[in-house]
Amino acid sequence: MMTMADSQDQLLKITAGWAAMPDNGFVAISSDSPLAAVDLTEFGARLRDTRRARGMTQEAVAGQEISAAYISRIEAGQRRPEHAIAMLIAQRLGTTLEYLTTGIEPRQAEETRLAVRYAELALKSGEAAEAEAELRKLLDAGDNLGVHGREISWFHALSLEALGRLDEAVDLLESLTTYPDGSPDLQAAIALSRCYREAGDLTHAIDVAERAGEHARQTGLRGTDDDIRLAVTLIAAFLERGDLAHAGHLCREAIARAEQNASPAARAAAYWNASILASKRARPTEAANLADRALALMAEGEDDRNLARLRSLLGLLSMRQDEPDLEAAQRHLDRALADLRDRDGSHVDIARCELGLAQVLLLAGDNHAAIERASATLETVARIAPFVAANAEVLIGRARFAQQDLAAARHHFGRAVALLTGSQSDRDAGQLWYELGELLEAAGDDTGARDAYRSAAATAGMRSSARIAVRV
Repeated sequence: MMTMADSQDQLLKITAGWAAMPDNGFVAISSDSPLAAVDLTEFGARLRDTRRARGMTQEAVAGQEISAAYISRIEAGQRRPEHAIAMLIAQRLGTTLEYLTTGIEPRQAEETRLAVRYAELALKSGEAAEAEAELRKLLDAGDNLGVHGREISWFHALSLEALGRLDEAVDLLESLTTYPDGSPDLQAAIALSRCYREAGDLTHAIDVAERAGEHARQTGLRGTDDDIRLAVTLIAAFLERGDLAHAGHLCREAIARAEQNASPAARAAAYWNASILASKRARPTEAANLADRALALMAEGEDDRNLARLRSLLGLLSMRQDEPDLEAAQRHLDRALADLRDRDGSHVDIARCELGLAQVLLLAGDNHAAIERASATLETVARIAPFVAANAEVLIGRARFAQQDLAAARHHFGRAVALLTGSQSDRDAGQLWYELGELLEAAGDDTGARDAYRSAAATAGMRSSARIAVRV
């Protein structure tokens, strides 16, 4: 069996100008290496994109000489590999060190690669329809995809998600979640779990994330950026299902791992989900503090979409204080909406932001405008995002109640409950019935309130003690 010393000797033979040293096994004899001044973020991105395009796992690129976790950190821009290791990686990827360091393509695939880059740029600029059309042309061509086939499918799935075509995105991502050798692709698993969650299928969302997470544990990828992003994707599904205790446990674990090795963006994602959890537990001050921390970390990177989504969350939190700050909420939500529309915000992200602005109108007492904005939002997500649709129904119901239209309020609350129950979110559905009961009781509709309370109990799995006594 090859020892670590044997592996180092083999790596040293790959390139001249390097010699073994007792401390880490490698030391540069010359400062002329192209790795000396390379931008680590760009190098890591090219390595990751090339690996994915080849359909290779991080384990396959690492081989016996290096670890998959080390490859993951190079891809995240957190490690500058030794020259010999970089040469070995390039060799395994079927490319050159020149391409990984400079981006100069050594193969005759310029037209396809350029078309992919244009589509990627369109997607990041918020032109999802343009990106989808360009990528579909490439996929329809088929024969000329070369090593870019998997990459094209990946961006096509993201463009479908951004357009709200979640069923199509799911079908495509299901084919990308495993590499040719059967190993899972964590990035594809994250996207697939997210799409299942947005479509209301929490069972599959959790299953996909948990299976990929188990692979991360078994292959030494714990604490990497992909591991943290996978964890927060799983947390989001448990939050939607109303399983706050388990979500809290996963949040604490994710933050602990993120603080050890992860990038600012991954750490921000962990704090972001912790903020959502605190908000659901009616702890607005704690939620705002966690969101501020996430915002500061995210601002260090260039993830404009998630930065906009976080600003949207801050807008919502501004309305959940003991004394709602509607001016701050309006400011955060307006900026988030503009950024989402200018960048690659999905239909669902934009709908959430629009719904937040409708809530500002409701709290300001403009019930008519709130209903109009929430109704317009509902039309865009009714078929693709049941949780957002349920929130829109609730907001309309509250506005109708404020207008003293109790029948309409009960109707919209009922529609929201149906959406949540169909998406396995019984806890939230029960909470909505209870809230409706309180509203009807305050309005003097005792019969309607009693029916709503009974529905809340039934949704939560509770039964009448009188019936139990008779049965006994």
